[in-house]
Amino acid sequence: MNNFKALLVRHRKPLIAAALAVLVVCWFLGNTFISLIHNKIELKNLSKQTVLLDQQHEELQKKLDLLKKQDPAYMERVARVEYHMSAPGETEFRFKAD
Repeated sequence: MNNFKALLVRHRKPLIAAALAVLVVCWFLGNTFISLIHNKIELKNLSKQTVLLDQQHEELQKKLDLLKKQDPAYMERVARVEYHMSAPGETEFRFKAD
C-alpha cells in the first residue's frame, strides 16, 4: 500500500493531466451524444409526421380523382355534407351536438 501511495505521489502531474484529458474528452463526447439522441428523437417524430401526411395526401388525391370524374353521387354528397345544400322540396334539419 505504501508503494502505491509513493507511486501516486511520484507521478502526480501526469495523472492529473490524464484525468483532465479524460474529462475534456468526456465533455465533448457527452455534448455530441446528447445531440445525437435529440436528433434521433426528432427523426422519429418527423417520420411519424411523414406517414400521416402521406395518408392525408392519398385521401386528398382520391377526392380529387372523384371530383375530376364528376361522379354525380360523390358531388351530391359533397354538396350536402360540406355545403349544407338540399334538393328542391327537401327540408333540412340541423341539431346541435352537445
